[in-house]
Amino acid sequence: MKATGAGRPDDPITMLYLDGDRLLLTHYCDAGKSAPHAGNMSPDGKNGGIRFSRCPPAAPQYGHMHHAVFTVIDANHHTEDWTYMEPGDKPMHAHMDLQRTK
Repeated sequence: MKATGAGRPDDPITMLYLDGDRLLLTHYCDAGKSAPHAGNMSPDGKNGGIRFSRCPPAAPQYGHMHHAVFTVIDANHHTEDWTYMEPGDKPMHAHMDLQRTK
């Protein structure tokens, strides 16, 4: 793991998978916490959302993952929209457009 700032790791990993119509996710965050989270997929299987509500309490100097939405475009393409809450509950948004390489 590489460190940033005051020795904090900067290699978060997110594992995402489907269990029937449930979208399951475990996020191993920079603050050393991990917790499973569950959301639901839309009836057409194209959209899924997760609200990070079961995280262990974060240290006040760190922010936390708050919400993520995943949209399946096709078998080789999806988007992710993440909301991270910085200290003081200031939201930071990120949009990723991801495609499988050929």
